[in-house]
Amino acid sequence: MPDREIYSERFRTDRGKTFFFDVKENVNGKFVKITESIPLGGERYKRNFITVSEESLGEFITLAQKVIEAIKAGKENK
Repeated sequence: MPDREIYSERFRTDRGKTFFFDVKENVNGKFVKITESIPLGGERYKRNFITVSEESLGEFITLAQKVIEAIKAGKENK
């Protein structure tokens, strides 16, 4: 069974990158695929992506929130 798309959102940064947040499902279950698309000129793009399983999503979001708070507070990891 190929990946089935369930939901998708995207946004473009001020620097021209586009991020896609796709919820998908395959034989292994549901997951989020986050894609960074960087224009290289013309019709060429560099794409990097990560996938996070449904089971790991809560922990992933918790860690992302900690990183955001650290950025806001100007903390350094020592």
